[in-house]
Amino acid sequence: MEDSFIQGFQLADDIERLPDTRFKVAVGGRLNYYINQMLVMRTYYRYYTDDWGITSNTASIELPVKVTDKFTLYPSCRYYNQTAADYFAGYEQHLSTEEFYTSDYDLSEFNANAYGFGVSYTDIFTSFHLGKFGLKSIDLKYLYYERNTGLTSGLISGGLKFVVDR
Repeated sequence: MEDSFIQGFQLADDIERLPDTRFKVAVGGRLNYYINQMLVMRTYYRYYTDDWGITSNTASIELPVKVTDKFTLYPSCRYYNQTAADYFAGYEQHLSTEEFYTSDYDLSEFNANAYGFGVSYTDIFTSFHLGKFGLKSIDLKYLYYERNTGLTSGLISGGLKFVVDR
């Protein structure tokens, strides 16, 4: 079938077709190791598989460093790899006669890495208050994400934790 265009925009021949069900199994674990009063090692590993043919591995490590009683710096690193779904093929590589197919690259084979750095302020005595709420902690983190497919991104996140005074 020849490609169809309207005002330079290529029309799809068909939408993706995937099974109505998906059986997933994930097994993971965490290991935290207290190195000394200033440094803790936090690790995580997960194995994933499903009946669409995807298997993946995730491994991460975070090394929080307690700089003072209130400030902690925490660098982190995460690795991820994934096999392609049985139904995946690149753009215009499928036949519409196939029972199931997709060109969604989140279902393709890829590797990804994430590198981050954060800072946390913790006040166990909650000396700062907003009404009946005491500020427990403030977190700020930057994360750089990259895939071997060329996708990259940067993320800045922040968080506040409050406790209710009684």
